[in-house]
Amino acid sequence: MSAVLYYFDGRGKAEIVRLAMAAANIPFTQEFVREKKQFETMRAEGKLLFGQLPMVEYEGHHLVQSGSMARFFAEQGGLIGSNEEEKLKIDILFEGTRDFNSAFMPYGFLGFKEVLDNAKATAMPRYLPIYNFILSRNGSNGYMVGSKLSLADLGLLEVVLTIEELLGEEELKPYPEVQNFLKTMKSNEQISKYLNSDLRRKKNDEKYVNEVKSVLY
Repeated sequence: MSAVLYYFDGRGKAEIVRLAMAAANIPFTQEFVREKKQFETMRAEGKLLFGQLPMVEYEGHHLVQSGSMARFFAEQGGLIGSNEEEKLKIDILFEGTRDFNSAFMPYGFLGFKEVLDNAKATAMPRYLPIYNFILSRNGSNGYMVGSKLSLADLGLLEVVLTIEELLGEEELKPYPEVQNFLKTMKSNEQISKYLNSDLRRKKNDEKYVNEVKSVLY
């Protein structure tokens, strides 16, 4: 059954949900919230449990909370491990990627260069060596746990794609395992299909930032 994702016309907190649905081969369409009235109507109708976006309509349910949705769709696609030990490892590593990704989430909202400078000075030197080590310890096979795609990989992919696009691939050169990981992810049929489709939104710009602010404030 297909899903409908409701969010702003950008990546933001919905991107990990998109990646999870794409990797799990769950078809989805998107409805962009561009006006405050749309947002307020959804809240009034009780579709947003915590009054926030993103929200996904799926099999008669209104799903919210990006991390929970990503886990749900990842489980649908068999991306959360083959046993309890793998499931725990994947969840720990995924949560780490959420902390890492948070350094880039304010891009445009708290400045463009300012956010990137801060991420380069703090988050990247902290997290990239850790994930480079994890990938090496797992046998340099392009995955963080086991020998197949997992939710943890999707979480890291989101951040690494951001770094590649906003700062350049040269920033990844000190981390060969991460570079190999990125190649492995891009070679995945479902991920490649998503990244090259219209479902993948553009990076934040002034227009997007202003549109989000006009809806929320």
